[in-house]
Amino acid sequence: MKTTLYTSNMRNIILILLCILTTLFSIAQNANQLYRKADSLYNLKDFKNAAILYNNGIEIQGSSAAFNRYLSAASSWTMANSPDSAFYVLDVLSKNDKLTQSDYKNIESTKELAALQSDKRWKPLLTTIQKKAEANTYPQEEFVYGRKDGMGLLMTQLKPKVKSNGKGIISVQAGSWFSNFTMIERGVYYKREYLDKGYNVFMVVLGSQPRYAIPDQVEDLKRAVRYIRYNSKQLGIDPDHIGIEGASAGGHLSLIIATADEKINTNASDPIDRVSSRVQAAAVLFPPTDFFNWGFPGAATINQRAIQTQLRVYGAFDFRFWNNSTLTYDPVTDTAARNKIGKEISPIYAVSSDDPPIFIVHGDADMTVPVQQSQTFIAKLKEAGVTNNFVIKKGGRHNPDDMQPELNQFVDWFDKYLK
Repeated sequence: MKTTLYTSNMRNIILILLCILTTLFSIAQNANQLYRKADSLYNLKDFKNAAILYNNGIEIQGSSAAFNRYLSAASSWTMANSPDSAFYVLDVLSKNDKLTQSDYKNIESTKELAALQSDKRWKPLLTTIQKKAEANTYPQEEFVYGRKDGMGLLMTQLKPKVKSNGKGIISVQAGSWFSNFTMIERGVYYKREYLDKGYNVFMVVLGSQPRYAIPDQVEDLKRAVRYIRYNSKQLGIDPDHIGIEGASAGGHLSLIIATADEKINTNASDPIDRVSSRVQAAAVLFPPTDFFNWGFPGAATINQRAIQTQLRVYGAFDFRFWNNSTLTYDPVTDTAARNKIGKEISPIYAVSSDDPPIFIVHGDADMTVPVQQSQTFIAKLKEAGVTNNFVIKKGGRHNPDDMQPELNQFVDWFDKYLK
């Protein structure tokens, strides 16, 4: 009798939990549906109803709502000639822990908010927003870690406000193999867990597609690791305690570095290039790992130009070689040559027993990078005896905001393996 009652209670608890999870997933979906409808109404210049829908979406998501949704809501209320509602939205935003200096600049310069600038509430509100953005940031310094084609390659070091633990985390700033400084400004919020535990975080910007393909970006990232290691004393870290992290394309590039063989050019003219580009641990979100088995065996994407163009990533796969006779960079069109490069930029084919500990989180609802990319990679790590951890986030999409609280486990991973 007791066993039957216990089983019945457990069944009820499981059903309740399933209902809760379904509700949470529905909430996220409902907010996105509201935003899409709001975007359509805004384009039709039905500003009031658009504003109402933006507000409803923000109320559903709470503090996890993205900055651009607040800005769209405030802009819509302004265009609907409802300044009180616009100021209300901006006031709520002014208390958000995700606010950055970039957000402040966007609010200050958004033309749709111009009608608010003559209101006596505008300047005090801007001051409040600016102070909040400043409070959300950390001490930082910018470095040129390399040069190519007459341009400097930049990284930003975020420094902890607490006592440094002497360890460094390289954060690869890349999405769809596109990289720019705005990613640094927007990404500070996601690095607080590291900074608050004493880590120094190096936000690395790479040569970006469509101008630079993946092999070029890999060389940039290796250079960044070497720069940090070579200058570790000045940067305040231990050269043997460097981790790497990234999401999507940034995760893919991180895994290439984590699985790369040690190749040091002892004859390089630049002393920075004579040190190691190895890292001691890695933690990534939803990374591409195999361009020859995309979603299932045999589904190759490496030579599918039409698909790459449609997804706006062709520049990342526009491999080129230096032609000495014409002094030009010519495209690699030979299939065998492209396949060779494809293997070199698919980290699953580089896994070996000496790779550092690797942690991956991937959502099973990811429609951009199949969860299979992480599943097969983890299987390869296990086969090679590489220390690893893998979390499949139920309902997780291709969005870091969907990866909480699992994303917070990254700092624990580095605590454990960057001893």
